[in-house]
Amino acid sequence: MKKIMIGFCLLAALLMAATLTAKEKYTVTILPFALHSAENIEYVRQGINDMLISRISGADKIDVTRKEVVSDVLKKTGGKELGLADVQDIGRQLNSDYVVWGSITKIGKSISIDGKLIDITGGKSDVGIFSQSQTLDEVIPKINDFSQRIVRHITGGAAAESAPAAVSTAPAAAPPPVPGASREAQIIAGMKSGKGKGTLTSMINAEFINSSDPLDRKKGFWMSQQFKTEFNGMDVGDVNRDGRNEVVIIDPHNVYIYLKTKDNLQLLKQIKGKSYHKYISVDVADINKDGTPEIIVTSLNDRLLNSFVLQYEDGDYKTIASDIRYFLRVIIPSSGAPVLLGQAYGLGSFHDGQGGRVFDTQIYEIVWRDGKYVEGDKQKIPVGLSIYGLTLDTLGAGTSEKIIALDELDYLCIITPTTKPLSRIFSFGFSPDELIWRSDSQYGGSNNYIDNVDKQKQQSSEATQEDSVFANLRIVMFDTNNDGKKEMIIVKNLSSVGRIFKNLKLFSSSEIYNLEWDGLGMAENWRTKKINGYVADYCFKDVDNDGKPEIVLALVQSVGATLSERSVLVVYELEMPQ
Repeated sequence: MKKIMIGFCLLAALLMAATLTAKEKYTVTILPFALHSAENIEYVRQGINDMLISRISGADKIDVTRKEVVSDVLKKTGGKELGLADVQDIGRQLNSDYVVWGSITKIGKSISIDGKLIDITGGKSDVGIFSQSQTLDEVIPKINDFSQRIVRHITGGAAAESAPAAVSTAPAAAPPPVPGASREAQIIAGMKSGKGKGTLTSMINAEFINSSDPLDRKKGFWMSQQFKTEFNGMDVGDVNRDGRNEVVIIDPHNVYIYLKTKDNLQLLKQIKGKSYHKYISVDVADINKDGTPEIIVTSLNDRLLNSFVLQYEDGDYKTIASDIRYFLRVIIPSSGAPVLLGQAYGLGSFHDGQGGRVFDTQIYEIVWRDGKYVEGDKQKIPVGLSIYGLTLDTLGAGTSEKIIALDELDYLCIITPTTKPLSRIFSFGFSPDELIWRSDSQYGGSNNYIDNVDKQKQQSSEATQEDSVFANLRIVMFDTNNDGKKEMIIVKNLSSVGRIFKNLKLFSSSEIYNLEWDGLGMAENWRTKKINGYVADYCFKDVDNDGKPEIVLALVQSVGATLSERSVLVVYELEMPQ
């Protein structure tokens, strides 16, 4: 009897162990990476997908979702490019613990891989890959390393170092085995041969996130007459004290002041600049507190900043300050009062061999004192961020302001105010103490180029892609739904060549997004359909003097040596609750 009891106990222990082992299984769904390429590289996507499946499915504690199951779910998305919310939804549909998700961008011979492992329960990504390669021989070991890090992260142990054999979760449509070759060798051979069927996925989701269009398209948008120039910047305000808002626009060498009428833009004043000056940005704000908004222009003469301020006095626009040695940008923080920020040109690094980074300088508030614009308080903003593509707001989460900024790669970041340099914040991964959140998608984007190399190097091989810098788009915060919490209105400029190269933009279309902080990140409320044209600048102000703000775009329709430059002003009414 005693032996029988011992046998029952052993059997129960084995059953319990089996149950625990089953509970320790993790389900991983591997989504085909989105393709951004002018040529058909479906074979690369298929090869990377099969490599990840082959590597990850070899771990004891991991089950990989079958490809046909994934394919069936993806058919329901209509072929659109997926966002984080879509990926999490797919993961929940398939009862997955993790989802592998990413994109492949190819320009010429360069291949860029951007991949992430998404924890469906936690909604975060702790394992990722971002690499740029010139050949598939360079891509393959990086995918191998990515898969091993995924396995180690999920299982807490070491990933298999040898290519695993195909398991039951391998793709149903796998090619027949080749004698003497492993499954992974077949995958690699297929990638290198460039064979594969399929079509490219769409880069752009042309539909609105919400079922209703947030822009009042029943009335249609308003578009001005065309101007044969390239807009560099735009802002709106009552700059001549007539009780109506005017539109102030800059191109590389001129300031234009217009009044929007029913049919067009009526030119009130053109203020010509020097041909050897380049106007970078313009803002309209009453910084000197005299009741009349100033026109604040950032101007460059080669690498010498000679910014200036105009104000309406005695029936004309007069220069009240000149030769200001700062890049200038007005932001509207949570207080609602405009703040003028200034940032010096980062010349010092030209002499230390670091490439002359323009925005590696401290940001200050610029104040009006004793009849001059002077340097005020040093801002708790990391050195390395630009004043362009930056603002401050509480995001509706408490009373402390956060830094909201686009980094040099156009990713949106939420950062705690700090004097720590940006390079230190990003050096060893993302520190939650400073870097609260960083987007998976890129926003903003600018063709507004600022020279970042010595003239002697501009025509030489020493002038590289790292030598370019751009004045990014502003970030606008506004409570559009009257819930007491501001949302972000931000533009994303779109390029047919992607964003691999920092100095090769070629933006030709754009989208407008409304994002809101949900406690974990910036959630997308809505986006517009694709707009034909590159947005040089935008604002959310009352441009038609009807008492309600509108989305106003300075839209460049064509630019370049072989094209005639054409720009327009576009106005959208935003449906807002009363």
